[in-house]
Amino acid sequence: MGFSIIETMTAEAPSEHAHGHMVAMRDGVELATDVYLPDDGIAHSVILVRTCYDKSSRYTALTFEAEYYRSRGFAFVAQDVRGKFRSGGETLPYAYDVADGYDTVEWITRQPWSNGRVGVTGQSYYGFTTWAAVASGHPAIRAAVPQVTGIDMGAIHVGSRWSQEVPSLAALNDLLQIWTDDKGYLAQIDWSTDSVENIIAAARARIGECRAATDMLERVVDQGWYNPYGDRHPYHTTTIPILHWQNWYDPGLAPLGLRDWRHFRSLAGPRDLHFLRADSADHAGYQLADVGAGDERNPYLSETALAERIRTECGDVADFFDEHLNGVSPAEPRPRARWHVGHVGWQTSQEYPPPSKPLTFHLCAHSTQPYTLRSEPDEKTTSLTWTHDPENPVPSSTDIEAIWYLLAAYPDERDLANRADVLSFRTRPLSEHIDFAGQPVLTARISFSAPSTHVFAKLQDVHPDGTTRPISWGRAVLTEQTGGNLTLALDDNAYRLRIGHCLQLQIQSSDFPHYAVHPGSGGNPWLTTKKAPSTQSLEIGGAEGARLVLPAVTLVEEQDGS
Repeated sequence: MGFSIIETMTAEAPSEHAHGHMVAMRDGVELATDVYLPDDGIAHSVILVRTCYDKSSRYTALTFEAEYYRSRGFAFVAQDVRGKFRSGGETLPYAYDVADGYDTVEWITRQPWSNGRVGVTGQSYYGFTTWAAVASGHPAIRAAVPQVTGIDMGAIHVGSRWSQEVPSLAALNDLLQIWTDDKGYLAQIDWSTDSVENIIAAARARIGECRAATDMLERVVDQGWYNPYGDRHPYHTTTIPILHWQNWYDPGLAPLGLRDWRHFRSLAGPRDLHFLRADSADHAGYQLADVGAGDERNPYLSETALAERIRTECGDVADFFDEHLNGVSPAEPRPRARWHVGHVGWQTSQEYPPPSKPLTFHLCAHSTQPYTLRSEPDEKTTSLTWTHDPENPVPSSTDIEAIWYLLAAYPDERDLANRADVLSFRTRPLSEHIDFAGQPVLTARISFSAPSTHVFAKLQDVHPDGTTRPISWGRAVLTEQTGGNLTLALDDNAYRLRIGHCLQLQIQSSDFPHYAVHPGSGGNPWLTTKKAPSTQSLEIGGAEGARLVLPAVTLVEEQDGS
């Protein structure tokens, strides 16, 4: 069987400081809600978090965050979303959160400990519930801090426009483990041994029906856009201050979150309501500066690291809500964007990405891999070819769970350069630092023998000892309709490539099991059983040859060496 249970997560004991309530929604379903109050007995502004991961769990650490927010003078409300842990109702992601967010805030405003002003925040799925509450339009919601999430998270989680976007197996992996019933599961899923349909069936036989996964399989047939907001999509209805909170080393969700940031900053009217905080950390919050430090720097495993994280990160959230809920002006004006440069430190600017100059590297060939990245193109135009075999895909450099804690398990990817189905291009060792901030862009012409293909591009830092670390990712679907002209903006990062290191670019057609394998035909990668190898060719050299452009920046100051 491709699905086996390692551990079952049930509701953990609530904090002794939590006042528990069952709060009725408009349809009568009751949601388990914990309230944490300061000790002064007066009404306060409220911070609301609605999570699917157990409001009392060590994993969410909300009981610890609650104590910090209480000390800052906020009432703190944590809720299990519908169908999860202690809450009633159907276990189904996305569908109810706009209405349930509104109803929960309405309940809060009727309580004597509430002054009628609410801020909403949360990470990952409960970053989505933050956006859902914003979309609800409740007038008591005055500010929000959605963290490591994206407004359209549901579109890749329970839907897949697989002919336009590379489908995520990591998303389906989460559905089966989190959204089958009111509990949670840590499962061993071997995506290589069976079809997606059979794995979902095996999970159904083991732990029950996951309606979200079943619905996803039905939804991908017509590839309709999944929108849980109705006519309240946040792109068009957000009128409150937002602190967009992203981490560079989160290839699963940071691209969506940075797309949200760019959207709002493109609007003439509401753009000044939006602020950015972007860190050199992964989805789970593990820091680039702590790579190699082990469990003692992991906030999920270390009390010391957790306490430090709460002081810094919850401190930033509380400062934002103090300003926008309580009218407390910061000691210094809040910068529009605050972003961390790997191996340097924090920077601030009035826009992100900051002003930059294009630094162009041409993809060049010689007799053996790795090929080269150089400032001038090869004079002669040629093609480099690789074969994608869906029965032997390029493996992801971490297991499927580790996509969410990438830096805690930061992979050394040097061995990928040895594969014939991976093209690698590398600079000479750098004679000076290169600092960039924004999206590296790959421009290339790629031909392919199948009706469509996947293209993955990965930017890596090759250390003097050969250690090869990923720093930016990109992925695209090429079809006969789109043609082979590719302009691929890789994921955002702000990073220093240091003297003596090399910049490397890798191009391939699979990244399994993080992403579903292209079948080598024109079929649906979720459902087709027809698979065949396909050939891709990359044009290099000459005026139109493939090139990589980095947005090079000059740093204002170097505040720390993290």
